[in-house]
Amino acid sequence: MDLIPVPRVSYGDFRPPRRGGEPRIVIDSVSGRVAPLLWDSAYLKAVIGEHDVPVRETHGPPSNIFQNLARGGFIPFTRYMDWVVETAETLRDITEGHSTARDITRAIHELRLDHFYYMDAKLEQLPRALREGTPVPDWYRAAPVDINFWCGALGTSCGLHCDVTPNCNTQIIGRKEFVLFPPSQSQLVYRIPGHTHCRFDPNIPDFERFPLARRATGWHCTLRPGESLYIPVGWFHQVTVVSGWAVNVNFFWPRPFPQGLALPGLWRFLLRRGRARLRTALRPAPGGSTPAASR
Repeated sequence: MDLIPVPRVSYGDFRPPRRGGEPRIVIDSVSGRVAPLLWDSAYLKAVIGEHDVPVRETHGPPSNIFQNLARGGFIPFTRYMDWVVETAETLRDITEGHSTARDITRAIHELRLDHFYYMDAKLEQLPRALREGTPVPDWYRAAPVDINFWCGALGTSCGLHCDVTPNCNTQIIGRKEFVLFPPSQSQLVYRIPGHTHCRFDPNIPDFERFPLARRATGWHCTLRPGESLYIPVGWFHQVTVVSGWAVNVNFFWPRPFPQGLALPGLWRFLLRRGRARLRTALRPAPGGSTPAASR
C-alpha cells in the first residue's frame, strides 16, 4: 500500500471541480476570519457552556467509531470538554512520542482503555454565538446543506468510508491525519457492498485478511489549524486525531450533476437512501393524513 501527499493550493487559487476531481488542501482557508484561530477549551466552554451535546461512547480504543456503532447520549458540553482536556493530558506521552496515526493507534490499543468518547454535533444545534463565529468556505457555488462540529481526543478515528456529497474539513484546533483512496479502489479497500464504509483499516493494516489492500495507492495529509481539506464525492477517507485533542468543522454541499452518476459503486446505496426518504415523506402523519395531504 503506497501513499502520496495531498497537493496544497492557496485559498485564492482553489475552485472545486464540477465533476470528478481530486482532494486538495486549501491553505489559509480562514484568512481574514481570525475568530476560529482564537478558539481554545476556555472559549468553547464559555460559548457552548452547559448546552447538551451528542457524544458517542465506545468500549476500548477509539478506532473506527462509526463502523463499531458506538453507543451515544447527551451530556453538558462543559463536562465533555473537561474529559477531553483530562484525557489529552493523560495521553501526553503518546502525543510527544508518536506523530503518525498508525503509531498513535497502536500505542493507544496497548493501553487497553475501558471507555472512550467522541462528540459529533450538527452545528445548527449548537449556540448561535458559535455558529456565527464559524467560517464557511466561500469558494463553493452553493450554501452547505449540512455542517458537522467534531471534537475528540488523541487517536479517535472515524473508520475508512466515503461520502455521497462533496465536502471539506476545516481544522480549527489541533491536527488530524487523513488517508484517502479514489473511488476506483473500492475493491482494494474492501468497501462493504451497498454501504459507504470499508472493512479495511489503514491505521492497523491486516494484509492477511485483506490481501488486495497491498495493491492500493492512496493519498495522505495532516491538517493543521486554518487549513481545509476538500474531498470529492466517493473518495474513501479515514480521519484520525493526531494531537492531544482536536476540533474541526465539516461542510457538506449539494451534489452537482453528474457527480454520483459516474460512480456505479454508490448507486445501490443512493437508491436505498432515496427509498428510505420517500417512505418517510409518505408516512401518515398523526391523525391519518400524509404530509402532502395536510398542506
